[in-house]
Amino acid sequence: MNDTPIGTGPFKFVKWEKGSYVHLTAYDDYWQDGRPYLDDIYFRIIPDAASRALAMETGDADISQFGNIEPFDVPRLSKLPNLELTTKGYEMFAPMAWIEMNTRKPPLNDRRFRQAIMYALDREFIRDNIFFGLGRVATGPINSVTTQYTPDVQKYPHDPEKAKALLDDMGLEPGSDGVRANVEFLVMPYGEVWTRLAEYIKQAMGKVGVQVTLRSTDSAGWAQQLSNWDYQMTNDYVYQYGHPALGVARTYISDNIRKGVLFSNTMGYSNEKVDELFAKAAVENDDAKREQMYAEVQKILAKDVPVAWLLEMEFPTLLNKRVHNAVTTAIGTSDNFADVWVEPKQ
Repeated sequence: MNDTPIGTGPFKFVKWEKGSYVHLTAYDDYWQDGRPYLDDIYFRIIPDAASRALAMETGDADISQFGNIEPFDVPRLSKLPNLELTTKGYEMFAPMAWIEMNTRKPPLNDRRFRQAIMYALDREFIRDNIFFGLGRVATGPINSVTTQYTPDVQKYPHDPEKAKALLDDMGLEPGSDGVRANVEFLVMPYGEVWTRLAEYIKQAMGKVGVQVTLRSTDSAGWAQQLSNWDYQMTNDYVYQYGHPALGVARTYISDNIRKGVLFSNTMGYSNEKVDELFAKAAVENDDAKREQMYAEVQKILAKDVPVAWLLEMEFPTLLNKRVHNAVTTAIGTSDNFADVWVEPKQ
């Protein structure tokens, strides 16, 4: 790892105090006259989410970007007089939260089982009570903030009876204990919100007769098991990077089934028509034809359900009200901070 990075932005690297902070200072020879406004930036390293929330509450930190604060803490913090909340920014990333399913392993190799999972889950409940209103219920593989999105796909409203009917059709009748099938769920270790989501999924699937066993590990273990296909189900979120050719196709095309590679087609899903449509759309110059190809691929994927789409995520940024211009573009606080300025403390 480079301990003395050199870049082209408005700030230059000063120090990385491991486990504590990264210090940047203004670059005097930056090409844009009068920028940056700030003299220094300190990226504080606070491993514990509760401590990060406290730092924002007390004013020890000025900006909290996505993933720093648990969703259940965001409503409380956003009401404090010294803080404000924005869900703007990150539109370019267009993050999607979903359940990834290993389609190599029964019963997940049966499309009816994957569809049953979609019907078993109340995704509005997930949005409102686990992510506390941050996001929109997803309808398929492409985020609705992108121009290639179509709503004209098979929908999966919360319908446990429909889920049971699909399981019946598979021959998965409930036993004397009410259990039709058993699956293991690998919990993504990226914060308490993902544990709460996994616990809800276990509860919801249990109501239709699918017994879920939750397995926990650390970040390295999760990444290794997922990339090596050593899982049945897991929760995950993935960026779409503004266009399906960049951030969507990689999840579903057969050429990207690569063992040991994270954020590839780790589900093992393969559909020749999907491969063909993504390949043609990536090189099609006619806008209308390209949009039609993406619409068709969304319809196929929504029917096949290689992943269970949950939410189009909204990333919250909490800001001290003294801070200005921190979120002005579609990449949020990942931008270069050249225009950020801070009012003096009173």
